[in-house]
Amino acid sequence: NRVDRNMKLLLTAALVLASAFVTPAAHAVLELNVTQGRVQPLPIAITEFSDPAGDPQLGSQVSEVVTNDLRRSGLFAPIDRAAFIEAGLGVDAVPNFGSWRAINAQGLVTGRVAPQPDGRLKAEFRLWDVASGQQLVGQQYFGAGENLRRIGHIIADAVYERLTGEKGYFDTRI
Repeated sequence: NRVDRNMKLLLTAALVLASAFVTPAAHAVLELNVTQGRVQPLPIAITEFSDPAGDPQLGSQVSEVVTNDLRRSGLFAPIDRAAFIEAGLGVDAVPNFGSWRAINAQGLVTGRVAPQPDGRLKAEFRLWDVASGQQLVGQQYFGAGENLRRIGHIIADAVYERLTGEKGYFDTRI
């Protein structure tokens, strides 16, 4: 019996020793995935797209569409028009960039919408970089009066694309 007990003791010790080598070592692994950062919306000033000789409602509707599209993207923070120092800025005028820097605007959109003799609407806009004082883009579009909102979406797409480098999506249809 003594031999059996010693064998059992030896066998138990061997199993304990063997299990120490078989048990995997515990390692703490830290894995960190950064998938996105926080983006601060770009302060942008969007003036009324007015035409002194035309219907002020046309320009107001287009500038409102552009403002809402850019705001909803989350990448732009349109500045309240009540804060504008330089009022009544036309699309043909070069802005006083000091006035726009004073309200922290980094981008400036000016425009005009006017009816044409053939019944179509002509919409023009310019996008300015306030810091450099340079025009980034200037375009004009013609369309039927019932496409007024669509013209605003197209302008918002052009501004979005020029400032982000990605194609705009405001003039998409399902």
